[in-house]
Amino acid sequence: MKNDAWLERWEVGRTGWHEPGGNRNLQRHWEWSGKRVLVPLCGKTPDLLWLEQAGNDVVGVELSGIAVREFFAENGIEYELLSGGLPHYRAIDRRISIYCGDYFEFEAEPFDAHYDRGGLVALSPELRTRYARHTSSLLEQEARQFVITVEYDQAVCDGPPYSIGANEMLGHWPRLRRHASVDDTANAPPKFLEAGLELMHEVVWRTD
Repeated sequence: MKNDAWLERWEVGRTGWHEPGGNRNLQRHWEWSGKRVLVPLCGKTPDLLWLEQAGNDVVGVELSGIAVREFFAENGIEYELLSGGLPHYRAIDRRISIYCGDYFEFEAEPFDAHYDRGGLVALSPELRTRYARHTSSLLEQEARQFVITVEYDQAVCDGPPYSIGANEMLGHWPRLRRHASVDDTANAPPKFLEAGLELMHEVVWRTD
């Protein structure tokens, strides 16, 4: 998804990918605390809160200022806005920060953990390699990674969210392992179901 399309969706409220209760597979399969976690293309996901409550420092990056401000407002979190580089919304008395702007312009000290639920699957194939390389440049060599994708028959309906198979995932991040897979057909976008899609899996990839 291109920047303009992403911004437009937030402006008109077309955010069907948003999970108000957070992601169930994150809550079942994340095992790490004491990490500094990078969350690219984070939107206003409550997963940021869950990761912090699990004992981590959480840094999101999001293109839409609407999404960033709604995250803090809806969760009643006070923040300060810092300048220098991308605008930096830093929670007061919480271990959550969100940088607002183009992810490919984001720079920071290396992170020792990475969480992705809606980032990689939102990008077209030509952007995913660039995205993965930039993400890797922001991570320590042995960083923990936790990436959620979807798998379905794209001949029935095309993304976003895009179906991403094992060969592509391991091409981006060879240390990942397929950790879990659940039937998520009921939560497929309406256009997929209307097109006749019968099966979609949500897949957890993570480092050991």
